[in-house]
Amino acid sequence: MDSKLKLYWVCQFLGWFSYTFIMWVLNELEGKELGFYFVSSLVITFTLGILISHTYREVILQLDWLRLKIVDLIPRVILTSILCGVAYYFLYTFIIEIIIAQQKVVLTFLDILTTTINLSVNFILWSLLYFLFHFIQNYRKEEIKNLKWQALSTEVELNKLKSQLNPHFIFNSMNSIRALVDENPERAKDSITQLSNILRSSLLMGRQKLIPLSQELQLVNDYLSLEQTRFEERLKVKYEIEENTKDHRVPPMLLQTLVENGIKHGISKLAEGGTITIGAKKNGENLKLTIENTGNFREETDREPGFGLLNSRQRLFLLYGENGVLNISNTKQGTVIAEVTIPTKMKEIKVFKSNNDDKNEEL
Repeated sequence: MDSKLKLYWVCQFLGWFSYTFIMWVLNELEGKELGFYFVSSLVITFTLGILISHTYREVILQLDWLRLKIVDLIPRVILTSILCGVAYYFLYTFIIEIIIAQQKVVLTFLDILTTTINLSVNFILWSLLYFLFHFIQNYRKEEIKNLKWQALSTEVELNKLKSQLNPHFIFNSMNSIRALVDENPERAKDSITQLSNILRSSLLMGRQKLIPLSQELQLVNDYLSLEQTRFEERLKVKYEIEENTKDHRVPPMLLQTLVENGIKHGISKLAEGGTITIGAKKNGENLKLTIENTGNFREETDREPGFGLLNSRQRLFLLYGENGVLNISNTKQGTVIAEVTIPTKMKEIKVFKSNNDDKNEEL
């Protein structure tokens, strides 16, 4: 017996036991004698309540009423509750008065009507509790489905962004190596080896949502070594990394993408080259990354300056919501600075797991 069916029977027994207990209390308050006739009526009341309400439940399941809208459900519930009340009244009367008491029963319309109405109210209340439970259960299932869909769509979007990063990165790296093939074949070979190492790392990173900053810095260092081969003295690199930041987890290739963006849109356009400075420090529980490079950010024309920044903003939003921030601006020193805030925790998406999520189980 599954947990839902157990809960159903527990509620059935407790509910009808409570009803018969109230009848007993009222009998005691009226000072009536607790004889065989009254005890029998309590037992029959309890038994008929269980049998008729359980039959009512079978009707609900067979006719699939749990799928109906409330407007369509209300008249069905009222009519069935009345029928249950009528069935209860005649069965109770037959068993108690004719079989047990062995009395001749005289039925009047008014007696039948008032008793049936009272009993029908009981079954309407039973219906209300039964359907309320299922409405709450169905609402919870829909909420879980929505959360799972949200988590799945986020995962798909992140994978899409990651798949876009690798071709973009490979294209720029191959351009760097192509410039060396004729000028310095030996260095070109070394660069190809470096690129191979970078690609291996990037492919492994692509399977993870977050990696330690130290691992990301290793990728950035390999990438910058490759770029320094092409730019030579035109590219200078500085690191300002606080030691307590290296274990902070960051999205794979986020820092590398921003470094690449700074070189492509800043330093590479300057004849004299420039310097790129990579910084990391703690800001409370958040990690603050800065990528500063020589150049100029023209906000009026570069509202989305390059694929890398747009991609990075989307990834941060998917992972951290409004708490993941990427800003880019010009400084008074004639440089461009990209500032990234990376929280400790990702955006929370609760996904409830249940072995019965995909089963059509009814209480």
